[in-house]
Amino acid sequence: MSEFDRLRSLLLAEEREALARAQQRLDTLDEARDGLAESLPGLVRRAPPQPMADALATPVASALGSAVRSQSKSIVDALFPIIGPLIRKSIAEALRGLMGDINGALEQSLTVRGLRWRVEAWRSGAPYAQVVLKHTLRYRIDHLFVIERDSGLVLRRESAPGLPDLDADAIAGMLTAIGQFVRDSVGRDRGDSLEEARVGEYLLWLVDGPRVSIASFIQGVPPDRLRETLELRLEAIHVGLDGVESPQPVDLAGIELDPAELARVSLPEGTPAPSPSRWPALILLAVVLAALGWYGLREWRWQARVGELRSALASHPGFVLDSLDSRTNKAIAIRGLLDADAEPIAPLLARAGIAGIEPGIAVSGYVSTDDAIVARRARRLLAAPDSVTVEAKAGELRLGGHAPAAWIARARERAGWVPGVQNVVLETLDDVDPAASALARLQAVSDRLAGLSVRFVRDDEPAPESEATVRSLAEGLHEASGLAATAGVHLVVDVIGSSDPSGTDEINASLRGARARWLADALVARGIDAGVLRLDDARAASSAATMVVRGASVRPTIEPAAR
Repeated sequence: MSEFDRLRSLLLAEEREALARAQQRLDTLDEARDGLAESLPGLVRRAPPQPMADALATPVASALGSAVRSQSKSIVDALFPIIGPLIRKSIAEALRGLMGDINGALEQSLTVRGLRWRVEAWRSGAPYAQVVLKHTLRYRIDHLFVIERDSGLVLRRESAPGLPDLDADAIAGMLTAIGQFVRDSVGRDRGDSLEEARVGEYLLWLVDGPRVSIASFIQGVPPDRLRETLELRLEAIHVGLDGVESPQPVDLAGIELDPAELARVSLPEGTPAPSPSRWPALILLAVVLAALGWYGLREWRWQARVGELRSALASHPGFVLDSLDSRTNKAIAIRGLLDADAEPIAPLLARAGIAGIEPGIAVSGYVSTDDAIVARRARRLLAAPDSVTVEAKAGELRLGGHAPAAWIARARERAGWVPGVQNVVLETLDDVDPAASALARLQAVSDRLAGLSVRFVRDDEPAPESEATVRSLAEGLHEASGLAATAGVHLVVDVIGSSDPSGTDEINASLRGARARWLADALVARGIDAGVLRLDDARAASSAATMVVRGASVRPTIEPAAR
């Protein structure tokens, strides 16, 4: 080695070793890069799942979005084989849910059809849900397999017409494996087995027996009775297997396994229904007829009352009926024209038998020319006294009787002004002495007052109705005082008390005096002149033998005026 080489090794030995190690690392990285494609699947499998998913989520999503934007047609073409089944499955699930909702709604509905189905369920004794299924159920058995339970061999298979055949051996193997898995893992102690599963748009029903199972692929919503039908067929198959060893072929020729036939006989109308009883229908018919009869009678009575009221209103003097609305038996509306001198029409409702209903009465005023209304209007406007008769007929007013001369003169002048009067006839209308007329009326008022009596419940305690009697006595005495002044006579009113014969003479006399004083005070309090009233103990004593009522009364006496 030359001196130069020795010097170079001394000076650059460490750098040369570092370069060699760096070159070796680069060679190693190149080899790893070249073998990365082969080792990457293994590395991915060995990586923790969640960190790997988190790391790949963002780039994969970005790459998928870019691919969809740039190559949408290619992606649609690639997904086309699975889009169709996905859509069909989604539609099938939606329709299945819709059918369930419809069945639930039908159970709660009150439509005519729903009520008719409820009556049918009531008469036949079947559940309402079964009657609804009878009329609305739609399902179909597409494929049917009879599989030996232990070996998984397909003993017989049936399919609906027009459907492609399925791989029977693959399906049988799958069902056998699934059934064995269920028995081993889930139903190990209880002997449970798989009974129902959903495969795409199909509903898979498995009916297991000791040696043979029946698998059916169904579309729609089958009734529970279909499972009973399949169990009957399975029992018939096992009857034919009695005494037959497993390796020997099984004769299933006599067992009906046609899918369409099974679907038909599984519906409720294929089963013998109990003969419905006539009594429920007769009872229902009787109830309906009774309700209709009651409603008809009620409506007829109401219309009769309304017709009676209509006739009464039409003939009521001073009222013109415009309309009468009575749509229901709870409301009535009356519209028309009513004269101010006519009688009110509200009492007509009571006479028609509908007084308990508040009517809507809308009337407008007008001037009636009915004879009764014209006569009443004339009496009111002319202030005719009671001794005068007023009659109207066809516009002619007839006045008769007796009246003061001043009133007769005023009637001659004003009678023709009364609305509805075209001609006035004064027949037998004579002048009358005011004093004599007042005296006659005074005698009538005195007789009326003598018939009134205030009752007492005990001692000097008046009965509850005494207030009305005292008021009538006061009003009559006021009128009698005015008539006495007109007639020129003097009026004296004896106040008399009475008692029953239950007490002693002394007690009864004291009670009669107290009751007479009570009545006199009550009359004075109502404006009667105390000078007119007289407490006549002698008359009270003389009347005690004939009085058997606890009371007090008055006896007006007409005396000539003092000269």
